[in-house]
Amino acid sequence: MAERRTFLIEARPEADIVLRVLAPFAVQGAQILTLAAEQGADRTSIRLEASGVGPDVAGLLVERLRAMPSVTTVGLGWRAAT
Repeated sequence: MAERRTFLIEARPEADIVLRVLAPFAVQGAQILTLAAEQGADRTSIRLEASGVGPDVAGLLVERLRAMPSVTTVGLGWRAAT
């Protein structure tokens, strides 16, 4: 059974923030299963679920996301795919 990783990201509300957040996932070959983004006046909240991301790659993605100047918070979870 493959695992799914869920990334919860909060960032400043910039026009292209979703595209910039997706870039590291493309580089790592992750398969995006779900993506939801909500933009408010003071932040953009992004929930992204991906497969094809092992624990080491997930950690690397979290580091890369946290290094982005526009990203303020990154959370990570996982679950077994059904």
